[in-house]
Amino acid sequence: MEYLLSEVLFNELFIGKDFVFLMKKVGDDYQYIRLNQAARALFPQEAIGKMLSTLTSSRNFTTIQENYNLAIAKHSQVDYVDYAYYKSEVRKYETSVRPLKHNKEDYILAMTKEILYDRSIEDKFLFLRSMFDHAFFSTVILSAEGTIFEVNSSFTEDFELDTEMVKQHLFIDLPIVPKDEVENIQNYLQRAAMGENIGEKLIKLHTLDKKERKYLVSLSPVMQGDNSFAIFLIMQNFTQFTEQKAELRSKTHGFEVLKAALNSAAAIAVLDRHAKILEVNDLFLNATGFIAEELIGQSSLELIEPRKNTDELLQKIRKTLESGSIWRGELCYRTKFHADFWVETTIVPLKNEFGETAQFLSINYDITDKKRMLTELKNIERTFRLITENTNDLIVITNEDGIIIYASPSYEMYLGYENVELQGQFYNNIVDEQSKKAWQTFLNNFSGQTETQFELLLKAKDGTPVWTEGNVTVVHDPKREKVSQIMMVSREITHRKERENDLLYLAYHDTLTQLPNRRFLNKEFPKLLSEAKEHNECLAMLYIDGDDFKNVNDQHGHDTGDAFIRKFGQVLITAVRNHDLVIRMGGDEFIVVLTGLTRDDKKRHTQMMDIINRIRNELKKGWTIEKHRFTPTASIGIAYYPDHGQTLNGLLELADQALYKAKEIGKNNHYITDI
Repeated sequence: MEYLLSEVLFNELFIGKDFVFLMKKVGDDYQYIRLNQAARALFPQEAIGKMLSTLTSSRNFTTIQENYNLAIAKHSQVDYVDYAYYKSEVRKYETSVRPLKHNKEDYILAMTKEILYDRSIEDKFLFLRSMFDHAFFSTVILSAEGTIFEVNSSFTEDFELDTEMVKQHLFIDLPIVPKDEVENIQNYLQRAAMGENIGEKLIKLHTLDKKERKYLVSLSPVMQGDNSFAIFLIMQNFTQFTEQKAELRSKTHGFEVLKAALNSAAAIAVLDRHAKILEVNDLFLNATGFIAEELIGQSSLELIEPRKNTDELLQKIRKTLESGSIWRGELCYRTKFHADFWVETTIVPLKNEFGETAQFLSINYDITDKKRMLTELKNIERTFRLITENTNDLIVITNEDGIIIYASPSYEMYLGYENVELQGQFYNNIVDEQSKKAWQTFLNNFSGQTETQFELLLKAKDGTPVWTEGNVTVVHDPKREKVSQIMMVSREITHRKERENDLLYLAYHDTLTQLPNRRFLNKEFPKLLSEAKEHNECLAMLYIDGDDFKNVNDQHGHDTGDAFIRKFGQVLITAVRNHDLVIRMGGDEFIVVLTGLTRDDKKRHTQMMDIINRIRNELKKGWTIEKHRFTPTASIGIAYYPDHGQTLNGLLELADQALYKAKEIGKNNHYITDI
């Protein structure tokens, strides 16, 4: 078809003011093939080859598409009338749509002409009807009683309601009206029915799937004389603005509200194109100490405190504003009394109706206190770093999860970690396994605490253990309950801990044999007892005394006697199992606590005798001290838990009594208490 009607021929055929389009059907859309000169003038860009849907509004596309499709379906011409609002007047257009067929493809020849008319009642009605149907906002015409006469397409699309289903129904009975809004809406309808114009009221409506929406509604009565016979309801979807503090009223009122809000929150100045002050608000006057007469007509640049790079800053501001862009930044004004007045400034170019910058609006938020606080914080930080970087204490700051925010240089000195290796890492990563539980327990329970103290074993980069003693201060954020910072100041106490461990070892071990002593037994026995109860096992208390030890001392001297005792203890350690406990009570008396024994009498006796026999066999092997050969024997008294006693002292006393009975029988014997 496009080849049959060349562009030149097309323009010669259709000369005049009428708009003529040759369109090709492509799927559900139509492509521009030819346009006469009048039609070309309608578009700001080349339309040939473009699709109808891309060059028209969605509403116009729907109307044109319906009529084009109808003409093709009927195989005959279709005429329709439409209205357009052009240069402040309404124009009426009639379009004739003729279907064409070429090479099995559908084409449309559409000719649109403007109709001069006398605004008859029918045309006025059609125009108003067109405006109603194509209104952007959801629009409803109601009776004075609130019954729906008409709804436009925007309303049915917004709420997915069928036009015929809602007609002749009360508006408040629609499923989109929530129960708690019925009384409110009914009140507006009644006031409108009485002749009152109800402007911009915020109401709540629901979609069919019960999603809440906010609408700004206006209700206008349609009057006949003094009586209202209908209500014109316009609804604007206002959901996205529900969090605003004040409802929008009108453009003028909205500007006044914004101006009032800005006046109460910011120091504002209106400047001319040369930065001279035209107007200032009270906050600006209060902050600078001037009166209005002292500022009006003066250059705002004279208020800026001269500082380093001030000229460069002003040049950047001018360049930004001359380009029509908004400038944002910080400025320091000089008050009437030569004090600094720091502001966070936004300078907005105000354009006139010709798009030219006529004035500037300078909005200034006072940040003087903020700047002073930041200066103080910088000074505090400088002092803090000066202290932390010149102290031997280990200082670390973590967040509430134990992630390191700051670590002092002492961490590199004592542990070998550089600062970059620690920042952002969990403090737990440098805590030795022995102290991880203590640190984690603190992290889990520090809420409500402010200060605490504990010792931690840290792990140096090369694996060396380093003991620290720290004072921990927790700083809680007063506005955010779960946000805190933990500052720990620690000192290295490795040598002290080593001395403490040495003293602790001496307190719980026999100095001659290095075996655990009675104090150690008192400390450990409750654990052994608890394990025996938990596993339903038996303990055996063996009270062992070397036979004829006195003779060793008398015949060979105390040095040999001490060596004899050490050998005796080593034999006991060799003979018992790993989980058994060997204690030196004093002299040649030893305690062996056998653990993990069964409660079956026969099996338990077998277990115990195996160990006793190993002890005797090891003693029988003997040893040599200072060329003297010794093959000692031992007497053993035995008491069982839980058979004979439930406490350490009780079992010791019974085992001691059993020892004496074993000695009465003769050397190298054992005796089990018989209570």
